[in-house]
Amino acid sequence: MIAEAIILWLFPYTGLGGLICWPLTILIAMGLGLIIFKVTKRQLKIWQLSTLFLCVFSFQIFLQLMTTPQDFGGTTLYKIRDTFNAYVKYDSINYSDFANLTTGERVAYIYKFKEELPDKFIALQIDSTGQNYESLNPRTHLFEFKKGKIQYDSRQLKLINNNTSTTIIEYLPNSDTIIHKTVRDIFSPQLMGWSENGYNFFRKEDDFEMTTGIEKLLYGILERTRKPNR
Repeated sequence: MIAEAIILWLFPYTGLGGLICWPLTILIAMGLGLIIFKVTKRQLKIWQLSTLFLCVFSFQIFLQLMTTPQDFGGTTLYKIRDTFNAYVKYDSINYSDFANLTTGERVAYIYKFKEELPDKFIALQIDSTGQNYESLNPRTHLFEFKKGKIQYDSRQLKLINNNTSTTIIEYLPNSDTIIHKTVRDIFSPQLMGWSENGYNFFRKEDDFEMTTGIEKLLYGILERTRKPNR
């Protein structure tokens, strides 16, 4: 039960499927406990009993991880692998990489550049859509908010704001230029996404909070083993 509490702290976004975790944990523990009870009716040495317990308990933890549902971001095992890979790749993460980071790499990024971080980032994804609304050409543009100012890569796009609309001018790699006009304030906190004229727009704001246990765990490990940028 303690192990399950730790797992749910590490991976809290279980949705309604999380309701099965506690009863399933009890059933698994009872089943594996019965196996240990049957085996230990014979005389076992301490090291044999310890080895048996560690093997069974490790198998139980694996089963608990496998049966812990996640609403988004992949399975628990994927998130563990992502966290490990982010730690290994720590030195190769650059300041300009933020828009393309995995969840684990984002944590490493926040720690590595904690002295340089802006107040927040807003990522705007613009995606051309086909007749069946399939994704054709997603592009992500990053806006950096720092001390009341907005910075972005003017080689990729330009924003023109007035009181009633926003014009977004995209400069594509093949030298094409696309002009999007919208009546929306694209930096409004209430705005998540919208569609206009064959394009989908999705806005995501990041103020560098860490909301899951595995993110906090990785950050704590980095604090003790890695040096941030100075």
